[in-house]
Amino acid sequence: MKWQMLMQQIRLEMKLFLREKRTVLWTFLFPVFLILTFGLLLTEPDLLRFDIQVVDEDHSPQSQQIVGALAALPVVNVEPAGRDEALIKLRAGEGSVVIVFASGFGAAATVDSAIVELYYDPAQEPVRELVSSLLRQVIDEQNWALIKRSKPINIHETAATLFQERLRFMDFLVPGLIGFSLMFTCLYSIGIVVVSYREKGNLRRFAVTPLPKSIFIWGQILNRYMIVLMQAVLIIGLAMLLFEVRIVGRVFDFFVALTIGMITFIALGYAVASIAKTPESASGIANLLFIPMTMLSGVYFPADSLPGFLQPFVKILPLTHLVNAIREIFNRGASLPDVSTELLILGLWIVACLLFSINRFKWE
Repeated sequence: MKWQMLMQQIRLEMKLFLREKRTVLWTFLFPVFLILTFGLLLTEPDLLRFDIQVVDEDHSPQSQQIVGALAALPVVNVEPAGRDEALIKLRAGEGSVVIVFASGFGAAATVDSAIVELYYDPAQEPVRELVSSLLRQVIDEQNWALIKRSKPINIHETAATLFQERLRFMDFLVPGLIGFSLMFTCLYSIGIVVVSYREKGNLRRFAVTPLPKSIFIWGQILNRYMIVLMQAVLIIGLAMLLFEVRIVGRVFDFFVALTIGMITFIALGYAVASIAKTPESASGIANLLFIPMTMLSGVYFPADSLPGFLQPFVKILPLTHLVNAIREIFNRGASLPDVSTELLILGLWIVACLLFSINRFKWE
């Protein structure tokens, strides 16, 4: 009997979820939008290119070699131009950088110090820094060639990982997006929905029906778990299909860690519902938790790269430990014992939030 009631409650929760079209779109399309945006920007160089106007008044082998090396860079689009035309466009805000090789550049390069002129728009300072860095690298190569010597010191890079292939940003990003989606689904849908039920009197009506409170709560938990699983499968499937991302660790370990994370954020959602009196206040409290965790918990970049004074705060956040755990399993092949510290901290969050909710939660 209780099993049938539980299944009916799960179906009811799913119908209520599907009825909110904007919530459905945000839940499934936003992670897809993020992974496609980052994936295409990082795997298709043509989508991230800088236009550089190059004025070659010398047409010497030295200037042409540098121009050719710049044109070969995947992030640079070299546009030949005349000096006056290029500078007029730059002053009009129609360009970011102009590189000029004046007449006599090649001759000066062989006997003295030749000058490459670089004009830029001050409003495009990040582009100027990138182009200047790339130009210096190309010129350094040319300088060594001119003095007919190889570089005395070189850098040999080797990926210090357990696997042969280097960890790409997409491999790093996918577990972060899964953790982000899980946090959003559990925190907002539990916190705001439960408060909305209470405000509308639904919880009071539930209390006088034969429906046990445990069935109501388990129905919500299992419904969110199904949504989280669909999100994870969707993100991983797209990443595998379009960007050749793969799970290195055991799938079972990955979903165990994901399940513990889901319970953590559902418990946090109930803690929010325990202190909020209206859906608006629940949304505000959820935002106070959601925004710092999104920015500081390593979803888009390593959390340990943040300033030292933020690290104690970062290590408190539950999303930090969830993302670390699933990323270690996903990318490094870690097992559950390897991430036991992260899972233990999530367990402490579960206990703390449940104890808080039990003491503060009201059905009316």
